[in-house]
Order: sequence, then structure tokens, then C-alpha cells
Amino acid sequence: MLEKTASVALKNSVDKAIADKNGRFHFGSLIRCTVEQYDLKKEKWKGSGGGMLDKFVAIPFGRKVSQQCTSRFLSNLPTETKLIIMFGLGSKQNYVRESYRLFQIARPSKWQWINDVSYTDGKITVVHVEHFASQGSHIPDWLGENKHD
Repeated sequence: MLEKTASVALKNSVDKAIADKNGRFHFGSLIRCTVEQYDLKKEKWKGSGGGMLDKFVAIPFGRKVSQQCTSRFLSNLPTETKLIIMFGLGSKQNYVRESYRLFQIARPSKWQWINDVSYTDGKITVVHVEHFASQGSHIPDWLGENKHD
């Protein structure tokens, strides 16, 4: 019972942090969770899986929407903002690469890679982590379960 109480308390504190408009932490989504693509083979819409962002920005409409969205919401971040955590990598780092390009457009400056999953413009640092709902191989690879280098 104590474990369930602690779990409920943690959930409530996270919910409170997300809802607090004047809080220390802020939450949002960079296109990934709000875009679907039509799978011609299965003849149905899908909202997750490989290539969501890179396939979206590859078409003129998607490029326009993503550039306008990132420019509007990421170009003038408060100076207190130092770190952005991005959930998602893409099956071959494609989400990381396309996000990097969108940050370059939204915040023109000298961007540089720190490593395969993080980059900076000297004012903010963006770090990509695997999405907690990941069903790909990234987490087992990192844990050494697949003998991945």
C-alpha cells in the first residue's frame, strides 16, 4: 500500500509541475506527437514509428508548419532556459538530426554538436533521450542486451 501511495504522490507532483504556468519547468511537444502519416501499404493513418519528423519536413507543407512552429516557440526563449530535454531519437537518429536543423532555423547562431544526442548554440543545450514509451532497440542496445557497440 505504501508503494501505491508513493506512486500516486509522484504522479500528482508531476501533474502539478506540468500544469504550473509560472513554474521552473515547462513542457511541450516538437511536432512528433502531433503528426500522423498515411501508410499506403496498410491503408491507415499512423501517429508513431520511424521517420515521423523527417518525412513531415520533407514535404513543403510540413516544412512550412515545422519552421513556423519552431520559430514562434523556440526563437525567443527566456534567458533562464539553459537545457531542453527532447524525448525521442528516431530509429537512425533522424529525429535528432531534423530537430537540430529546426533549432538552427528558429535560433540562427553558431550551433555545434556535443555528441550524437546533444547540441548547443552556447546559450541553450538540447539533449535527446529515448522516449519512455520506446519500443525500438535503443534502450536494449544501450543496456548491452543486443551486443551493440
